[in-house]
Parts: sequence; C-alpha cells; structure tokens
Amino acid sequence: MIVGYARVSTDDQSTSVQLKQLGVLGCEKIYTENASGKGREREQLKALMGYVREGDMVVVMKVDRLARNTVDALQIADELKTKGVGLKCMDLGDMDINSDIGRVIYTTISAFAEMERKRILERCNAGRAAAAAAGKHLGRKRNDDMHQKIKELFADGMKKAAIARELGVSRTTVVNSLKAA
Repeated sequence: MIVGYARVSTDDQSTSVQLKQLGVLGCEKIYTENASGKGREREQLKALMGYVREGDMVVVMKVDRLARNTVDALQIADELKTKGVGLKCMDLGDMDINSDIGRVIYTTISAFAEMERKRILERCNAGRAAAAAAGKHLGRKRNDDMHQKIKELFADGMKKAAIARELGVSRTTVVNSLKAA
C-alpha cells in the first residue's frame, strides 16, 4: 500500500498542493497534519507509523515535511526500515531512502533541512529583537473592551471562573486582567 504524509507548520498554510501531488502518485491513504516538524510528537505521524506494515511505501513530497532535524529524519527512516516499509521523498527523485545511496542523500538533505530551520529561527528572533528595540508591541493586540467587561463583571460580584465562561476566555486571562487593574 502507498501511504502519503502531508504536513504544514502554521494555520495560514495549506496542505492542498501536497495532497493533490500525493493523490497523483497513487497514495491510497494520506495522513495530514498542521504541526511543527521540529519534533516527532505529531499525532498523524504517530498514526502513520502505527498503521504501515511490511511491504508498504510511505511517500512525502519533501524531506522537511517529514522531519526538520537529521536525528528525527534518520530515526523515522530506521523505524520504517525495521518494519519493512519503504520511504520515498519526492524531492529526492524516485529513490527509496532505505537503499544505500538513498540513505546518504537523505541524510545530507535532512542536515540541510535542520540548518534551514535554525536559520529561520535566527531570523525570527532577530526580527523580534529589532521590533522590541524599536518599541513595537509584540504579540496579540490587547482587547481593551474585553478587559473592561471583566472588571465590570467582577465589580458586580461575578466569580472569576464564571466571568471566564461568560466571555469565552481562560481563567488566567481574567486573573491577569484584574491584577493589571
């Protein structure tokens, strides 16, 4: 059986292109998720690893969709190989990663994916530091109306947990809002 895996990191990204390509490649089952690739703690990846059986082939469009660091990439490949499952990353051509030459290329590309992830984090951190130094607000915009409503409800005698339920926010938000007042 050909089993596909598609992943994006953020809510504003879409797996639609990956899903279409995996469908064209004949994937009979496709696992999809929206999660960071920095670790192996991904629900759909775990489900895929539990589902595949000897003789199956796992297909991903790019190495970095499967793992963003070399150790995880190699561990995933090893686990699949132990199960007798093939692995193809389409950005490496029509090559089974578990072949000797495939393993070398896969390791090299995985190392580059890890390096790129680190570079992205460095650029993000530098951007945040520059914004903070320029006095720009980082994070979510404060909802002054909601904070005012919290204060009013609390002043009217409503308990913090009830305020949280009423406004659809966490109890921590209510407590922090009242502390700031």
